[in-house]
Amino acid sequence: MKKILGFLGIGLIVIIAIVFVKTITNTPGAHQKSMPLEAFPTNAIAHMSQAIQIQTETPNDDYQFDTATFLTYRKFLETSYPLIHKNLPRTIIDSFNYIYEWKGTDTSILPMVLMAHYDVVPVEASAVKLWHAVPYGGEVKEGYIWGRGVLDDKSSMIGILEATEAQLAKGFQPKQTILLCFGADEESSGNGATAVVKYFKTLHKRFDIVVDEGGEISTEEMKDVKRPIASIGVGEKGYVTLILTAQKAGGHSSIPANSTAIDILSKGLYNLRENKMPAKLIPPIKAYLERVSGYTDNFWKKMTLSNMWLFERQVINSLSEEPTSNALVRTTIVPTIFNSGVRDNVIPTFATAYVNSRILPGETQQDVYNFVEKSMNDTNIKITYYHNYSTLPSPTTDVNSKAFKRVEQAINAVVEDVIVAPMLMVGATDSRNYREISDGVINFTPMTNAKGYHGIDERLLISDFQKCINFYTLLIQGSK
Repeated sequence: MKKILGFLGIGLIVIIAIVFVKTITNTPGAHQKSMPLEAFPTNAIAHMSQAIQIQTETPNDDYQFDTATFLTYRKFLETSYPLIHKNLPRTIIDSFNYIYEWKGTDTSILPMVLMAHYDVVPVEASAVKLWHAVPYGGEVKEGYIWGRGVLDDKSSMIGILEATEAQLAKGFQPKQTILLCFGADEESSGNGATAVVKYFKTLHKRFDIVVDEGGEISTEEMKDVKRPIASIGVGEKGYVTLILTAQKAGGHSSIPANSTAIDILSKGLYNLRENKMPAKLIPPIKAYLERVSGYTDNFWKKMTLSNMWLFERQVINSLSEEPTSNALVRTTIVPTIFNSGVRDNVIPTFATAYVNSRILPGETQQDVYNFVEKSMNDTNIKITYYHNYSTLPSPTTDVNSKAFKRVEQAINAVVEDVIVAPMLMVGATDSRNYREISDGVINFTPMTNAKGYHGIDERLLISDFQKCINFYTLLIQGSK
């Protein structure tokens, strides 16, 4: 027994020594200087403002699509970027999705795609009075450009166009062919991007690198890290929605039964929310934590992140405590719609709820279905798939790939002392479709602590817009 205890003691000492050494040797990287930002192209801010003023909202119902507004936006593009429209052939897919081709000198190199979407979500009529600027005014004040779509995603589109127009004016010729791809319905159906990729597949096209909206720069998410963190999206979670229906005879509200359809479904939803799908650290999130671990001022956090071989469960538990980080370690499931009843004095026969799930890589729609069924634990609740949209998690781009390193280099050039780390996209983007034809899909826009996505006071720092144009300029220049 004494020998066993002795061996255990030695083993414990070794583990403590390894943990201590790995912690104290995990130090911040050297300070890194960014390049001076180039001046704004002439009229860039005015163009951004004009783009916001054209209300390119996409409705859920395609029959309500405002063709006139999207034609106005097309005219705006043609007027604002004459060199692009003179020199880069344009292909139009499904009326309002655009492909501009900037032919490179070496066609043996796989092309690069710079992409964005220019449709926007509607502004809630009841929330307009809460805005500090006119939602579609494109106002420039307090160091920001304000308005719906300035973040999501017209800043990317206008940034790409401004960088391209400026390089054309200088007579720049890329070695690698560059395709500019702009979608018109990312916020609704996403059918435009699907059609564009289908078109590329008929031409047997593959791409070296695809850069789309997604990851950003944060100085707020990890308060104990004193450097900005640039999160590069390298993959996306999957998506599925289930419809839950409870049925029980209703009747007059004056003589209620002990249980109603609403009671049954509410109890089932409560049970579902009390349970969570298992959490795990997938490779991109583990790589993110490893990259930032040396920069934290919190010793205990540095110790756990530097030694995830020992503290992985503690790290997962910590990440599970906050909604933003919880979404990175597990498949999430949440009710989004609940319908029942026709009048206040009638007990309804049916109660229906929609639950939306964002699926972690390694899991499937069927896994979600099985988990919901088990959690509800009620045969009176019927579960069906909502077939409006459903997809598996996307493949992930390798952090050692040429695509990742090229974007990382451009970020380092425009943001000083930045920590560049891979990240999983919890929402869906148009570039998901491009993973069929590219192993180098990257989601990133150089905005810092962006505010107002899909909500009130959407606004973009003017300095971030400048970074955005410089970022795309560097990607374009890197193609030579």
